Amino acid sequence: MAVWIIASDYATYRSDDAFRALEEVDWSETPTAHIAPGDVVYLYITRPISAIGVKCYVKVVGLPEPKIDDREFWVDEQRLLERIKGRTWMRLKRVTVYSDEQRAQLKGAVLERYGLRGGYVQGRQHATAELLEYIESVEQGRMIVGDDAVAETADFEPDQVERFKKQIARDDYAVPDQTIKAKTRGSAQRAFAETVKGNYNGHCAVTGISAREFLVASHIVPWSEGPEIRLDPSNGICLSTLVDRAFDAGFLLIGTDYVVRIDWMKVGDDEALRDALKPFDGRTLMMPSCNPPQPEYLRRRLETS
Repeated sequence: MAVWIIASDYATYRSDDAFRALEEVDWSETPTAHIAPGDVVYLYITRPISAIGVKCYVKVVGLPEPKIDDREFWVDEQRLLERIKGRTWMRLKRVTVYSDEQRAQLKGAVLERYGLRGGYVQGRQHATAELLEYIESVEQGRMIVGDDAVAETADFEPDQVERFKKQIARDDYAVPDQTIKAKTRGSAQRAFAETVKGNYNGHCAVTGISAREFLVASHIVPWSEGPEIRLDPSNGICLSTLVDRAFDAGFLLIGTDYVVRIDWMKVGDDEALRDALKPFDGRTLMMPSCNPPQPEYLRRRLETS
C-alpha cells in the first residue's frame, strides 16, 4: 500500500462543506503516478487554505470517464476538461474529513517542516514516513507543539530506545530515512532527549526552568533536515516548551556566539508574546556539561529561519 498527497486546483473551498460531505469522488489519474486500489490518498485542497482537507482510499482505477458529477466544485470547467483530456479516472472513498483546527495544523507551511517538498503540493507526491507520522498525530488529536515536543509524547519501543542509546554512546548519530518505522521517531527522541537533558542537568538553557513537564530536547538542525545527526547531542538544546516553540517557529534565534536574539518583526504587534520573549533577548545560552551546541549547526539553523 502506498500513501499519496494529491493536489487539487479545481475543488474549491467556495463549497467546502458540501465537497467534504461527498462520500466518494472520481479523480483524474496521472499515468506516471501508478496509484493502485487500496492506496491511501490525502487531498490537498488549495483554496482558500492550502492544506490537507480529506483522507481517502482508492477503490477503483482506470475508469474511462467520471461517473460522479461534482462539477459544482470546479472553478473552471473548460480549463479542467482541457487538462484532463485523454486521462482515466479513479474513485476515491472518503475515510476522514479534517476539522478546521486540524487543517490549521495541516497547512503547507507546517507540513514543510515534516518533509513536504517546497511547502506545497503539485500533482502527486509520495508521503514520507515522517510526514505520515505527523499527519497521523494530528488525526489522533495529539498535542502539536513543535516537532520534538510531539516526538517526546509519541509511541516508542523500549528495545529500540536502548539501541539508540548505545548508538549515541559510540558516536553514531545517523537515523537514515529508509530505516524509519512507525515508532522510530518516538524511540529516537527518547534516547536523544535523555542524553541532551542530562547534559543540561535538567534545566532549560535559556530560562533555567527545571520542571521536567516543561522541558524539550530541541534539535538545532531539525530532524527532517539532518538524518546523519539526528542523535547527535551537540545538535540538541534543552529548552522549555515556550522557548522550544519560539525557536522552532523562528521567533527566537540562537547565534553562533550562543546569544539569544528575538525576531521582533515576526512578533509584530502581539504584546503578550512580546512581553513573554523580551526577557530572553540578548541572554547568553547556558552551556551543558558536555556536547555544547556546534556553531555549524547553529549557523545552518539561522540560514533557514
